[in-house]
Amino acid sequence: MSWYVELEFLGELRNPEDLDQAAEGAVMAHYQEKVGVLRLRALLDAAEYEAAMSEAMQWPARLPGAAELVNSGALTGPDRVVVETSAARSRGMDLVGAAEIAERFGISTTRVRQIEKRPDFPGQVSDLKGGRIYRADEVDQYGKQRNSAAGRPREDQSDA
Repeated sequence: MSWYVELEFLGELRNPEDLDQAAEGAVMAHYQEKVGVLRLRALLDAAEYEAAMSEAMQWPARLPGAAELVNSGALTGPDRVVVETSAARSRGMDLVGAAEIAERFGISTTRVRQIEKRPDFPGQVSDLKGGRIYRADEVDQYGKQRNSAAGRPREDQSDA
């Protein structure tokens, strides 16, 4: 069984050389400029859980470029560490947009756009030209808890 590690750092990379520097030692580097999140991923040399966790904890030390950017203050972290098997990676993340949410809830996309503004609605994963993207499992959980009764809610009920 193959294991992967993914680290997330926060900060502003001001030029392409910073990303190249941070990626040194990683097999994958992705920087989301809009939110200032750098993700670095690598395949671990481990067959069992304990060995994968041990190697994952040592992996940040093998990233001299990222360490230098952290020491300079350009990045903070790692703020998140994920260790998973290749099987877990292949399942991926089920994502939905307004059309899928409308279909799941039996409402219009216009109503979805209204509900998205609620403070208890799940946080978006990304904002694309086509609209906001959410994790399906979080949206489904929200859908189970929302008041979906027709008409205006009474004052003692939350708005659907």
